[in-house]
Amino acid sequence: MNHPLHRSLLGSVLKLSTVLALAWSGAAGAQTFTQGVTDNFTLPTEPVSPSPGLQTWVAANYSLPGIRQFDEQGADRYFATTFSNLTTGGRICGATLRMTVRSGGSNDSLGLWFVNPSGAFAAPGWGESLTNLGIPWLSTGVVALNLASLPGTGTNLLPTLNAQGYLDVIVQDDSAVDSATLVITRCRTDVFIRDIPVDVGVEPGSYGSTPIWMSPDIRVCQNAGCPGNENPEFGQTNFVYVKLNNVGTPPFPTPAPTSGTLKVYYTASGGAAVWSTSWTLINTIPVSIPVGITEVQVPWTSVPAPGHYCLLAVWEAPNDPISFPLLPGSNTLVSTAQNNNLAWRNVNVVNLSPLRPAASFDFRVLNVLAERSSRLELEVRPAAGQASFIERGQVLLKLDDALWAKWSRRGTGFEIVGEGLVRITDLEGARLTDLVLAPGAEAHATVTFQADVGDQTETFEMQVVQHSESEATGDKVVEQGGVSYAITLGRDVKK
Repeated sequence: MNHPLHRSLLGSVLKLSTVLALAWSGAAGAQTFTQGVTDNFTLPTEPVSPSPGLQTWVAANYSLPGIRQFDEQGADRYFATTFSNLTTGGRICGATLRMTVRSGGSNDSLGLWFVNPSGAFAAPGWGESLTNLGIPWLSTGVVALNLASLPGTGTNLLPTLNAQGYLDVIVQDDSAVDSATLVITRCRTDVFIRDIPVDVGVEPGSYGSTPIWMSPDIRVCQNAGCPGNENPEFGQTNFVYVKLNNVGTPPFPTPAPTSGTLKVYYTASGGAAVWSTSWTLINTIPVSIPVGITEVQVPWTSVPAPGHYCLLAVWEAPNDPISFPLLPGSNTLVSTAQNNNLAWRNVNVVNLSPLRPAASFDFRVLNVLAERSSRLELEVRPAAGQASFIERGQVLLKLDDALWAKWSRRGTGFEIVGEGLVRITDLEGARLTDLVLAPGAEAHATVTFQADVGDQTETFEMQVVQHSESEATGDKVVEQGGVSYAITLGRDVKK
């Protein structure tokens, strides 16, 4: 039966529909809301869940009382239900509604509305006749609606869905609904930690000659708020600072504030590392971050011993998942290259002065292959585009007994000056080749920097790098990690 009052009101809602343009972003997963049972209108009926405001609207605008249930057929009763609490899982970037409908009226329509608790429209909605949606009078069909681009007008209801947090579904007034399923796709926020200065969060990135184990977004302070990067000091609380870059997911134009957890780990200073046996947790910090760049302070209360350490920062958030899982035994270099939620910093500060003209550092090497031996190479090199410290001083490598015993004495750019002791002679660096490590084994080298220090302050950057085999590269020897030594020479340089 046709009723002029409710026909004219639904037509008014159609006229109020607004076309809003909004791009879809990536997704962190989908959440499904289902009402009714897909049973081809088999009795008994299943209940609908109209909000109080929607019930108020129906009672005020339809001449016959009551609301149609799922599977209920017959004339002269609205079908009305509400999908509520839609934004509790995070911002919505996609939504599809799928309904099985049996058309009982020649001009019946389906509407997607937003009715407030008082029974008034909170925002423009959308509506279309069942015939135009592909369900002629006295037939049954499935309606599948993309709420970001609805039939007829191209209306995008996602901004309103995010603003209101619910969706009212109306079907006039002689038609029945078997079931309704709303699938919500959450926005995938994208918070990243830079691997290199020009990193924009795309993984795996293009790194050129810049190692990915020197993240500019991680630094250490012995006391809170220092301006640069320091080595951690044993016996006191230190502070790790991590910059989180909250940019949203391109091409989504309006990234939103987000929340998650920042975890920071340390390992011995050196080359390769594997998850999780190489790493020890420093601290876990829950973080709510706005759009843009936020530097988070992470207290480090228990530096285990005097020495030097490498750091790993891991961002975890429900809507920004780690895309390349951190599985037991996984290579940290590979994981860092694949995930913009991870960043690795292996930087030691070397301050040389007339009172301290030499400094030595332990460098750990590790076979990332647990099942077989690996060929290994050690490289000492100046950072790309930097002057070589060899012009001003000496770099010595002292291999431990395990490395010395397994080394063929082959390579370039060095001379052997003692038992297990190598001096770098080439300004461009040196490479020790044909070393061997047993499955899963680690060994150590000591790197020493020494120079005659004058009054003038000078800075250099030298790197010690491990190259070895891995699961990803088979028997090919490739870079697995390293340490950059930021060297400052000068009379007044801090110890």
